[in-house]
Amino acid sequence: MESPRRWINRYQPQTLVTGTMLLYLEGFFSLLRGSSVLLVTGLAMFPAGFLVANDKRIGWQVGVVAAAVGVLERIRLVGFETRLLIVLVFPAALLALLLHPMSREHQRIWFE
Repeated sequence: MESPRRWINRYQPQTLVTGTMLLYLEGFFSLLRGSSVLLVTGLAMFPAGFLVANDKRIGWQVGVVAAAVGVLERIRLVGFETRLLIVLVFPAALLALLLHPMSREHQRIWFE
């Protein structure tokens, strides 16, 4: 019997559960911002979150790349101004959650 598809997997470590929720949230807000790079990044975050919730390694990899591109794009758009700290709060938190040792170890052992 195949496991049911889910949007959030509460059996994963807290870092991955929170990272999955932030992938959906950041994906949505990236779609609303003007940059075409953020648009593509936002579109990549939705399937990445779904795949992470369903224990697929490719989802974690796409999520890490999308989060890193999101951080770099915001730095490019804002520059090194004071408001950069505010702009980077959620994108940097997402990247940190996905790259956290607990998240990396869980995906290495349990993801397909």
